Amino acid sequence: MNVTVEVVGEGSRDFEIEDATYADLLAEVDLSPHEVSVMVDGRPVPEDQPVETDHVKVLRLIKGGNGPEDETEAGPLTQLDRERKSLGVSDLDFELPNAGAGPDPLALSALADDSGTDALVLFFQRDYYCRKSRQQVQAVADRYGEFRDRDATVVSVLPESEEKAEKWQKKYHLPFPLVADEDKQVAEQYGQPTRLGKLGERLDLVGRLPEVAVLDARHGELRLFAVHRGDSPGDRPSVDDVLAMIDRMLADERD
Repeated sequence: MNVTVEVVGEGSRDFEIEDATYADLLAEVDLSPHEVSVMVDGRPVPEDQPVETDHVKVLRLIKGGNGPEDETEAGPLTQLDRERKSLGVSDLDFELPNAGAGPDPLALSALADDSGTDALVLFFQRDYYCRKSRQQVQAVADRYGEFRDRDATVVSVLPESEEKAEKWQKKYHLPFPLVADEDKQVAEQYGQPTRLGKLGERLDLVGRLPEVAVLDARHGELRLFAVHRGDSPGDRPSVDDVLAMIDRMLADERD
């Protein structure tokens, strides 16, 4: 049986297989089941299930980030802290002015405490003027019901002033929070990438790159599940890909 394995954003490879599982296919492309979601017809499938299709899509749950950090002077890190820091995130919680739906200011921990929220999805935008960022928030808004069907809440993080965030909200009427991260503090917490050195750090439209983070809000504490850091302005997961990340997370039992 000939199977095409498409790794999102990295190309496709064809394999001739017999009596193989999806985990066997992942081994062929040097990927671990713990770092990806395997999808067939847009839905995640268990890695130990036999392959019964000729096209498999593989979505990385972790793209970009830093290596693990050492223990700090404050004391030993918990396992959750190690996981978070190994993915390049210094802290999960934040509070920012909110121009969109929900309370203003918005505290992420307060959203996580809502019994109707199992997942939080953070879309880190590039700039007020970025066309792809504007298209992204509109695409998410158009399908926001699919996020809510999964008990997922979206937060869009704009590295701009409250005034500019309010202009976006008046134009697009987003049904989810749109927070203003004017000093880029939260972007730094989550390791949002930039390019072109000092110039890119100073001019967001030139240097700032997109990021998406998926957080598990079940069981009363936040846990970073997936993060995608773009290599270019257009390197961002589609709405379908983000929903697949959420589906994979919800299918997994937390330790």
